[in-house]
Amino acid sequence: MKLLTTIAAVLISIFAFSQDYVDYNEGVFFRYGKEISLDKVEGLMNQYQVPFYQVRLNGVKKQIRNCENKFRRVGMLSLSIIETPVAALGTGLFGLLSLISADSGDMVGAVGFGVITVGLASATAYFPHLAYVHSTKDRCQKKVDKLCEKLVEKLNKKIEAKYKLLGY
Repeated sequence: MKLLTTIAAVLISIFAFSQDYVDYNEGVFFRYGKEISLDKVEGLMNQYQVPFYQVRLNGVKKQIRNCENKFRRVGMLSLSIIETPVAALGTGLFGLLSLISADSGDMVGAVGFGVITVGLASATAYFPHLAYVHSTKDRCQKKVDKLCEKLVEKLNKKIEAKYKLLGY
């Protein structure tokens, strides 16, 4: 009888705990099996004190706006295509200036130009990725899904931590 009671208690606690999670599937958030809005998710993230939740939510909202508006998506695609060769040329130019500064003994200038070179090189690598993500609505939606899944993962970890703290 004692074993049966223990098993029942464990099953009830697992059932109650598992329902408190937030799920995300194809653009929709769920809690307790019912659809909830992004604003409700924001409230939950505030309630469970998820670190940097506002930054994460703003990133998701911005990406959703970018995906839903065709002109934003095409604009980002166009700018990325234009900025890639400009950043590549800037990388070479500032790399050369960095070498010239280092050769002349100006270490402050060499380090400054080196930092700019690294920044432009990373931009040269990032812009094609940005163009790829925004090239079609499906790819853009995959990016939204990825961001929302990370958001839900962080929220569920905080929910789990709270339940562990309470002894469930």
